[in-house]
Amino acid sequence: MINLQLRPGGFVAALPIAPVMTLVETTGSVVALYNQNELHQVAPGDEAEFALDTYPGRIVKGRVNSVVWAQGAGQLQANGTLPMTGVLAAPPQRFAVKFDVADKDKALFLAAGAAGHAAIYTERVEAIHILRKVILRVGSYMNYLILKLH
Repeated sequence: MINLQLRPGGFVAALPIAPVMTLVETTGSVVALYNQNELHQVAPGDEAEFALDTYPGRIVKGRVNSVVWAQGAGQLQANGTLPMTGVLAAPPQRFAVKFDVADKDKALFLAAGAAGHAAIYTERVEAIHILRKVILRVGSYMNYLILKLH
């Protein structure tokens, strides 16, 4: 399962002092984070579905808008010294995939920061798409169970 998190489309005022407010657009973006090797067949327009923890049993449909091929690990602070590499490999980095929500689901309230699971259905290996759809739906229905194990 791929973890999904909704991101607001806003920004924070950048001043040399502490920010006074955060501006958030009324229409946000749906973004899912994937490992690099999971994205080699993904293309804009591919069918996508996601299930949010806040809407048990509901599947939201959409399409891939774009893959954001940049992330924070790709930048270094210029300081004149060579970066140190450790003995252990860094955890795998994730790249964002932005989705366009289908027209029938655009009226659904999608809270900024909401989490869930997403699936992208590419043109390859279409025979297993039905299996992935079943897994996504079963996982969504499991959100009806509220287990307090702490």
